[in-house]
Amino acid sequence: MNKKLIAGALSALMAATALSACGGNDSPNGDGSAAAAGSGKVSLIAKANASDYWTLVKNGAMAAGKDLGVEVNFNGPDTESEGDKQLNQLDNAINDKPLGVGFAPQDGAQDGAPNYLKKAKEAKIPVVLFDTALSSPSDVPLTVIASDNKSVGAEAAKHMCELAGGKGEVAIVAHGLVGTAAQRRDGFKEAIAKDCTGMKLVDVQNGESDPAKSRDKAQGILQAHPQLAGFFGTDDDSVIAIADQVKQMNSKAKVIGVDFTPDVQSQLEGDQISGVMVQNPYQIGYDTVKTLVEASKGTQPSSKNIVMPAIWVNKDNLQTEEVKKVIGA
Repeated sequence: MNKKLIAGALSALMAATALSACGGNDSPNGDGSAAAAGSGKVSLIAKANASDYWTLVKNGAMAAGKDLGVEVNFNGPDTESEGDKQLNQLDNAINDKPLGVGFAPQDGAQDGAPNYLKKAKEAKIPVVLFDTALSSPSDVPLTVIASDNKSVGAEAAKHMCELAGGKGEVAIVAHGLVGTAAQRRDGFKEAIAKDCTGMKLVDVQNGESDPAKSRDKAQGILQAHPQLAGFFGTDDDSVIAIADQVKQMNSKAKVIGVDFTPDVQSQLEGDQISGVMVQNPYQIGYDTVKTLVEASKGTQPSSKNIVMPAIWVNKDNLQTEEVKKVIGA
């Protein structure tokens, strides 16, 4: 995930109106309408620190820090396959004794994360998970701020069924084996099996959120199933790689996925991608910081799971106000 962001998209997102995740409808705008935290800092450890998606999360977090009067330290590994490095960053953040810690666990950090979160709890540092929940139960995080990823996968399956006319073979290239990748994968699989019985899921591969590996997986699937009707990629890198390979091999497979970036937009406009389920990464970042600041002042989140809505975006609705609000256009 090493693509460069288009400056225009980012500047627009920096100006986007953020909604409260903690039960309110106030719109933070830096004029005192959001609660001021005074001095202090919060630390967010993302899955990665060099991608379109995580840069948008960071922009939201930084905007919240400015609005709420706190310093925000945003960190993460270079790629989403460096679990040990991410856990080391989490440990360093806890040792720094911030007002609160936000954490988006990689697949490779899932097993080790609970011990570090316990350390944060013992130090009385509030913890919020963002984008991704832990794969095993934990009473440490105050809440999880994320999309309902299983529902995201199920909604994507509905659109795939419509695009393919309810029949044919379909395959998945996921960006991991657990966490959001598994939830989206399983939601898609279950919805196809239940609600689109004319379609058959013929393969599921793990591209590890690596464009080259994802292209290789897509190539192998197309070689084994040249009449494939559709592909589902569980993140932006996966769906972009799939679309590139489908074009290269002159396949007629419909390609859909999750997450919006400038490269995804280009492929939507070029009809390489038929549609994507789009989260609101800016909002996830903003609300994570806001929740941590409020927790440091004694206000607990309204729910253990703060669900961020996702919407279907395709070439036809790309210019609508609803979509522009989410993607920052």
